[in-house]
Amino acid sequence: MRTKTSRLRQVVRFCVAGAAGVIAYYIALYGLTEYLGVWYVTSALVGFTLNTGMNFTLQKFWTFQNKEKHMVGRQLVLYIAMTVSFLVGNALFLYLMVEYLHMWYIGAQVILTVVISILSFIISGRIFKNERRLA
Repeated sequence: MRTKTSRLRQVVRFCVAGAAGVIAYYIALYGLTEYLGVWYVTSALVGFTLNTGMNFTLQKFWTFQNKEKHMVGRQLVLYIAMTVSFLVGNALFLYLMVEYLHMWYIGAQVILTVVISILSFIISGRIFKNERRLA
């Protein structure tokens, strides 16, 4: 059974680990769009890919402290499925928010980042649930 302290520690780890991916995401989004003239949706796709690559290992081994290696293939497939779903949703809602709500793309992305982060924490916790804790 998790205590409030251990859950808070897990949330903090999730945020710290996710920060590296988010920083890479925003560097790609802003840098590609502003300096290389890449369409902001394409920049978002590149950034999202970088974010995913950095987060899987950090979330599995550090945030959720799942050291089991026999489930890594299944977990990776589930994590990628989650991420691809977020990627599609992020691109779609980013486009809708910018084109139809006339929001600045960075502001829209900040809102989407918060929503996706909350959903990701919940789903990742289920993906990386430690088998030993179930016993």
